[in-house]
Amino acid sequence: MALPTLLILPATESGDAIFASASGDGYNTRRVAQTMFGTLEASDLHVILPGQTARIFETDLPKAGRTQQLKMAKFAREDDIASSADDLHFALSDNQPPRLAVIDQDVMGQLGVSLINLRPKAAYVDYDLLEGDQAILVIDRAVEPGQSALDLDWVEAELVQPTDTDLARQFADGIAAGRGINLLQGDYRPRSNISLPRPALMRFGALAACAALVAFIWGGVSDRSKVAQAENLQAKTAAEYTEVTGQAAPNAPGRAAARAAKSGPQQADGFLDLSNVLFAGMKDLDDIRVDQMRYNATDGTLALRFIYPSFDAAARAEAAIADVGGRLQTGGVRERDDTFVGEATLSLEPAS
Repeated sequence: MALPTLLILPATESGDAIFASASGDGYNTRRVAQTMFGTLEASDLHVILPGQTARIFETDLPKAGRTQQLKMAKFAREDDIASSADDLHFALSDNQPPRLAVIDQDVMGQLGVSLINLRPKAAYVDYDLLEGDQAILVIDRAVEPGQSALDLDWVEAELVQPTDTDLARQFADGIAAGRGINLLQGDYRPRSNISLPRPALMRFGALAACAALVAFIWGGVSDRSKVAQAENLQAKTAAEYTEVTGQAAPNAPGRAAARAAKSGPQQADGFLDLSNVLFAGMKDLDDIRVDQMRYNATDGTLALRFIYPSFDAAARAEAAIADVGGRLQTGGVRERDDTFVGEATLSLEPAS
């Protein structure tokens, strides 16, 4: 079986990708800037996406048609994802019961823009193809085979550091073994003369949507990781605000863009503003963990699930959020598996 051509993408916009083309029984590899993707020539291209962009779930679905299984999988995992299903792309594995991959539509759209001339045959998540017991350095991230990928800032363990050639071969072996879920399904299924969907160019109204973007805040991910993702998205939004308006970005660029783009006296608070308040208030409460969060764009609130150390810890969370300008309405706290769980709703105090 011929080896596929691989394009291993970096996790950061400024990072270089690894382009691997078959040579005999192995690969020739080179690092390629993302701005140079348009100059590449490749057939049978398989793209490897950074694991931070997607989450994969096991399912226990009964045998059925693929369409029916996909609907059931979405419903079964509704509580585990923070974005609206309309903003997400879902893909199923071929094995039964299938596994479910979930990735943002924006990521898939940007993939189509970046690789519009290359027409990839398949796209996989990095950790879904690799196997082994030790985390591996992949360009600019730590990949735990079969589990997840993390930014290097959050990793203290020593990493296996294969050469680019060895890394390409490991991904090719995973593809050959059928380990990964091909994300190019549904609307993104490759067609002979049709490239991946290309989203419209960024406009001011689209920038306003950043105020409502949840940006892969998944239930169960560490608070520290959520802070980093929120900060990265805020920095990106600020840069886009300046580019579009020609003005210096305010402290809450997404919120400002939303208010400029929407009409009417009532404006919902943006996800970035709420998440900034949440993590500013919780930064010193190391014994309270955010287990899940879901953004409601209609009324500008965050629905949260906390893991508390005790029944009375909810009051401390309320006070800490109030100190940084937020309003946390907590519900009852219940005991579950030797922990204390409670839901809450976060909103911003109205400006005086």
